[in-house]
Amino acid sequence: MTTLLDTVKADVQEFLRTNQKLMFNERDFQIHLALYLSRSKNQYDDVDVEYYIPAEILPEYKELTAEMLPECKNPDTKNERLYLDIVVAKEGKYVPVELKYKTVHVARQMPRFNQKLKKPIEVLKNQGAQDMGMYNFWKDVRRVELVKRRFKNVVGGLAVFVTNDKAYMNRAASNSAPKSDSESKTESNNVNFSMAEGKHGIHKKWAIPDSACAKTNPGFHVNRKYDIHWETIPVDGIDFHYCILAI
Repeated sequence: MTTLLDTVKADVQEFLRTNQKLMFNERDFQIHLALYLSRSKNQYDDVDVEYYIPAEILPEYKELTAEMLPECKNPDTKNERLYLDIVVAKEGKYVPVELKYKTVHVARQMPRFNQKLKKPIEVLKNQGAQDMGMYNFWKDVRRVELVKRRFKNVVGGLAVFVTNDKAYMNRAASNSAPKSDSESKTESNNVNFSMAEGKHGIHKKWAIPDSACAKTNPGFHVNRKYDIHWETIPVDGIDFHYCILAI
């Protein structure tokens, strides 16, 4: 039997496989995917973007403050909101979709307002910091897990990662400069946040406990092991790689 989660995942995959429009950033990706889902065979009752939840109503709100919402200034999360990128609804059931879109620099000569610009412009920024990109992806997974556990009508969720940076497909990757002597002794501080092809464990913590990353970005855990599978799609002559985790 096909579930709502199966249907949403299939539609996200179809969007990624058929999209031929270069998306400039994560917000561009979010809006285009939401529009696609809302028009997809008219099979959903609603598609929301920036769907928020008061963080204080989650049983793990203290965990959220420490691990999921580093921007929170109030330690008890009062009046803080946990935002989900997209939430798809049908017949009283819900599927949240969290997105990450990480890029390396690409310049293109593009028309604006039907006028061709003389010089190439930057259409994709060089974001770097792949270690934090991996950390934030797994943080998305954990956020969806917590929301699913809290709300009985959330039947599952998706964590979607799209990039034109092949470094994310390696076992561990970072272009960030070491922040301490101990951190400089290894190139795999982020090994537990790896997004390489295959199965990944539940413990998400930095390999060097006293590293700068570990001090400012606490470790956490996910509920189960997840299997990552990468697919590659060409868009405007650029190879993009994506993975989708069903939660």
